[in-house]
Amino acid sequence: MRIAAIDIGTNSVHMIVVNVRSDLSFEIIDREKSMVRLGAGGLDGRALTVEAMTAAVQTLSTFKRLADSHRVEKIVAVATSATREARNGGEFLARIHHETGIRPMVITGTDEARLIHQAAVYGVDVGSGRAVVIDIGGGSVEITHGTATSTDLSRSFKLGAIRLTERFVKSDPISEGDERRLERHIHNEIDRYCDQITAVGFDRVVGTSGTILSLGVVAATAARGSAPAELRNLRISAKQLRRVRKEVCERDIESRLKMPGLDPRRADLVIAGAILLDTILRRLGADELTLCDLALRKGLDLD
Repeated sequence: MRIAAIDIGTNSVHMIVVNVRSDLSFEIIDREKSMVRLGAGGLDGRALTVEAMTAAVQTLSTFKRLADSHRVEKIVAVATSATREARNGGEFLARIHHETGIRPMVITGTDEARLIHQAAVYGVDVGSGRAVVIDIGGGSVEITHGTATSTDLSRSFKLGAIRLTERFVKSDPISEGDERRLERHIHNEIDRYCDQITAVGFDRVVGTSGTILSLGVVAATAARGSAPAELRNLRISAKQLRRVRKEVCERDIESRLKMPGLDPRRADLVIAGAILLDTILRRLGADELTLCDLALRKGLDLD
């Protein structure tokens, strides 16, 4: 059986096509991604812009043709933070169905977190240990705690890279005052939850999705002198990520665009992403982060 799983995110739209074998293992046939910035200017109950919706629908039309070319038997599509919050989210979903035939389902932040955890512990072998999984999207960050087979703590916070950039990053480079205000806001949101996690304990922290992977590549490239060939299971120390935070906060966008390993499409969002990731890791007392290139769409396939 072939399944196409589509994640209509706040920053990017992703699709993964998999072939499900008889033993229920997976073979990845194809994967596509387009950064459409659906949530730019449209979070916190505001309307999605016509331009962003059009870009997303055009991307989904392309994905539908690609899925059809692979003769998939089922397309599963979900929409997350941007669509969840937008006052015209229903209009957007109706337009997707009308123009592409895809019928997306809006999922809650809790469901999003659960599916991400499922994908991360599938991609990274946590054995019999306990793992924290962090996924930074455009509109939200998901933080979970659990094992290879279950999730016991699962939360989604409105702390995504686009949301935090629009609210707190008012200058380039970011001012020290805005950096302090951003970090204080993050602590106000996550501290109590992180207390729950640290009280239980964990064996490793896994990071997924574009913002974290991009920061991981920058850190690894700086340490090794060249970009890593493989991201999954790559371990990055918290100190290396802290150095990346310091560097991106000190640079303007022209300088950030020249940073080895940084995805140039994330140059404007990387400041908020780096501060958020570093703050979470320090709050958890984590020494390192294990990268994983599987996230929500893989969780949909597994589910």
